[in-house]
Amino acid sequence: MRRVGFSLVFLALLSVACSTAGTGESGSRRNRNVISAEELAELVGNYSAYEAVQRLRANWLSGRGTSRPRVFVDGIDLGGTEVLRNYRLETIREIRFVQPSDATVRFGTGFGGGVIEVLTK
Repeated sequence: MRRVGFSLVFLALLSVACSTAGTGESGSRRNRNVISAEELAELVGNYSAYEAVQRLRANWLSGRGTSRPRVFVDGIDLGGTEVLRNYRLETIREIRFVQPSDATVRFGTGFGGGVIEVLTK
């Protein structure tokens, strides 16, 4: 009986340890589709939004097949990813990636590479 009780306690502790593994210092997982102001603040240097995305979520820039992501800044479609080079981190509140299927629903057709959405301060 004692052995069963010990096993149950061990399994409970193991379960808790596994469920919290990899959550980072703050205890919460980072959203793979959002670069928050906190993440941007962790970058040391005078980076552009393009460089920040390249460092933190490089896969956003690759697109899908021949389709590349479009960039929206504060709801306005400004074109391809090179536009991100014009925005400094201190002016940005958040950067989001909208998957191609969601971008088609939100913005219409022609967004096969998804959308990188920049929200400024």
